[in-house]
Amino acid sequence: MHLSFHCLTVSWLAIAQLISSEPTSSTGVASATAPCARVSALWAAQKSNSPHATPTVAAEIAHDCLRSIPLGKDAAIELVDAMVPYLSWQSDSAYKAHPPAGYPFPGYDIFANLAKIKADLQADKYDGEYSFQLDLYLNVIAKGHDGHLLFYPDALSRVFSFKRPTPLVSISEDGVSLPVVKFYEDVIINADAASSITHINGINAASYIEEFGSQAVGYQDKDAIFNSMFFSLAAHAVHRRTGFFAQGGRTRYLYPGPITIFTLANKSEIVIQNVASITANLTGVTNGESFYAKFCNPNGLTSDDARITAGTTAAESTKPSRSDSGMLGYPSPLASTKDKVASCYYLEGDGFDDVVVISLLDMITVSMAEYQAVVQRCIKDAAGSGKSKLVVDLQANDGGYVVLGYDFFRQLFPHIVGNALSRWKESDGFLAAAEVVNDRLLGFNPSVNNDSALLREWESPFNYQADYNMSGKPFPSFEDKFRPHLYQNTNYTNLIRWNFDKDVRTGNNRTGADIEVTGYGSPSNISQPFLAENIILLYDGVCASICSILSEMLRTQAGIKSVAMGGRPIAGPIQGVGGVKGAQSLRWQEIHSYMARYLRHAKTNHQAAVFSQYSTLPLNRSSAAMINVRDAVTWDHVDDGLPAQYVVHHADCRLYWTAPMITDVTTVWKAAADVAFNSAACVAGGMRPTPASSLEPTRNAFVNLLLQISYFFTSYVI
Repeated sequence: MHLSFHCLTVSWLAIAQLISSEPTSSTGVASATAPCARVSALWAAQKSNSPHATPTVAAEIAHDCLRSIPLGKDAAIELVDAMVPYLSWQSDSAYKAHPPAGYPFPGYDIFANLAKIKADLQADKYDGEYSFQLDLYLNVIAKGHDGHLLFYPDALSRVFSFKRPTPLVSISEDGVSLPVVKFYEDVIINADAASSITHINGINAASYIEEFGSQAVGYQDKDAIFNSMFFSLAAHAVHRRTGFFAQGGRTRYLYPGPITIFTLANKSEIVIQNVASITANLTGVTNGESFYAKFCNPNGLTSDDARITAGTTAAESTKPSRSDSGMLGYPSPLASTKDKVASCYYLEGDGFDDVVVISLLDMITVSMAEYQAVVQRCIKDAAGSGKSKLVVDLQANDGGYVVLGYDFFRQLFPHIVGNALSRWKESDGFLAAAEVVNDRLLGFNPSVNNDSALLREWESPFNYQADYNMSGKPFPSFEDKFRPHLYQNTNYTNLIRWNFDKDVRTGNNRTGADIEVTGYGSPSNISQPFLAENIILLYDGVCASICSILSEMLRTQAGIKSVAMGGRPIAGPIQGVGGVKGAQSLRWQEIHSYMARYLRHAKTNHQAAVFSQYSTLPLNRSSAAMINVRDAVTWDHVDDGLPAQYVVHHADCRLYWTAPMITDVTTVWKAAADVAFNSAACVAGGMRPTPASSLEPTRNAFVNLLLQISYFFTSYVI
C-alpha cells in the first residue's frame, strides 16, 4: 500500500512529532499529565503553528480525555427527563419497538431504553460522563437507523471527531464478480496492482465495515450503510466526504481504537494510527472537570465557544462551497446551480449520444428559484439538442426541501399530480398545538389578511386547512384531519397530501418557498419532455427523505425503472432508496419555538401544562437534535398503516462499482444508461419491458421526436 494519502489527510509525521514533544503545562504535574491537559496543549501548539487548520491528535489521547470527564449525575438525570417530550414526536417509535418481519435490525423501545439509562444513572452504574453519553447516543438514537432521528450529546460531539487516514473503496475487479475492499489511493495509483483487504482488526473486512457502520449510520438498509463507508465521487462532490469508514457521519463520534490493522490478500499487514480532529476551542481545559464545565453547561456554551464550535463542526458535517473549484471526477456541466447540487451533462460515444444526465446531489440549496431554473434549462436544452433519454442521478442525495422534489417530479411529468401520503403522530404537544392554531385561525382568510404571524400559522401542519386529504381535496374540518387513527397502539392523524396550490406555501416570499411549484398555481402548457421508458433513476443507496418520496412517485405513478450501485458482497438485488423514508423532520429548536409560542396563546390548563414541558436543556446539552415527525405511507399500505421506513423495494437492476468509477463519474452514468437503453446485463435484476417499450422502433423514434418538438416550443424560456 502506498501511504501518502497526501490529497486527503494531514501530516501524520507532524502529529507524531507534536505528541512526542508535548509542552509542559504551567499548572503542575497532575494537570500536565491529565489526558485533557495533553490534548489542550497539543491543540494550542498546532493552532499557534497553523491558526486556520483543524488540530488533530492521536485517537487514544482524545478517548482518554473523554473517559476522564466526571459524571454530572444530577444534570444527566435532568437531561434524560427533558428529552422525553421531544422524543414523543418521533412518528414511528411504536414501529421501532416492534418492526415487521424482514426488517434488518432488531426492535428497540426508545422510551424503555431512556428509562433504563435513567435507572442506571440513579444506581451509579456509569463511571463517567462519556460512558453515560455514549450509552444515550447508541441505545436511544443510533439504534433507530433513522436519518431524521438525531441527538448529539455535548461531551461526545462538541470537541472530537474520530478519523482514520485511510479511505477505502469497494469494487468488483471485472464488474461481475463480488466486490472486494481496497485502499482508495492504491486504486488511484494503480488499480490493477492494488491488493484487496481481507481482514480489518482480525475480522473479515466486509463484516467489520458493515458492523462498524451499523452502529450509528442513519440508514435503514444494510447495503446503503455499507456503501456509505467508502469513497464515492458523488459523496465527495456534495459533502467532500471520503467515506464514513475514514471520517464524517454519525460514526465520527465512535472511538475506533488507537490503531486499525489491515490484512491484505498476500497476508501482509498494515497498521494505521487513528486520530481525532479537535473541533472546539480548548482554552482553559486542563482536566476532565474543566472539560465538563466548559462543554457540558446546562445554560449552553458561551458566545465565543458556541461560535468556534459551530464553525469547526460545520466543516465536518455540512456542504462546502464548490463555486470556485468544480468537482473531483466530474466533467464541466452544461448548466449548474452555483452550489453545484443540481447540474446536467450530455453523454458521448456509441449508444449514448442521445442521453442527458441530470445530477441532483441534494435538495438543499442556496436558492430554490435557481435550482428550479437550472432543471428547467437542462430539460429544455436537452429537448432542443435531440436528447431523448434521461439518467436522473440521485447518488448522495439525502433529501432537503420538499417543494424541490415535487417540482422536479412535475417538470418530468407535468400532467401527473404527485400523490404521496403522510401522517403525524398525535403526541400531546402536536395535538395541543393543533388546538391552539385552529382556534387562532377562526375567521382568518389568507387571501385578504396580511398578518405575517397568522400567515405563518396558516401554512403550519397544525392547521387543518393547510393540507389535502387522500383525494387531493381540502379537509372540511378539524375533525377530518385530526380525528385519531389507531395503528400499532398509537394515534395518528388522517393521511395527508401536500397542498402546493396555495401560494402562501410556495410563491409567497414572506412565508413560502418563493417559487411556484411546476404544475400548480398558474396555468401551464408544458409538455412531458421524456417518455417514461426513456428515464432511468441512478442510486447509491443514500437517497432519503424527500428523495425517497420523489422516488416513490416516479416508481409508482410514472413507472420509472432504477439502477442501484454497489452494496455488500452478497449476490442478489438491493434497494436504491436506503436512507430514511420519513416524510418530514423538525429540529428540536423548531419544536421548542412552536411550544414557546403557543404557550402564550394557551386557553386551557392542559395546553399550558403540555407546552411547559419543553425546556431548552436538551438544546443546550447537544450540538444537534432532530426528530422524524411525519411518516410516509405508501398507497399499498394505506390499510395496515405500515410506514414506508419499513417497506422494501429493490431497484430493478444492480451493478457493482468498478475501478474506473472511482475517478470518472461518467463511467457510472454510462453503466446505468447501458442497462437501461442498450440492453446491457445487470448483476442482479434487469430492465423488464414496459408497455410503451413494445412500440416498433420507428414509431418509438417518431414519438420521441414529437415529445422533443412539443416540449421545446411549449416550455418557457429560461
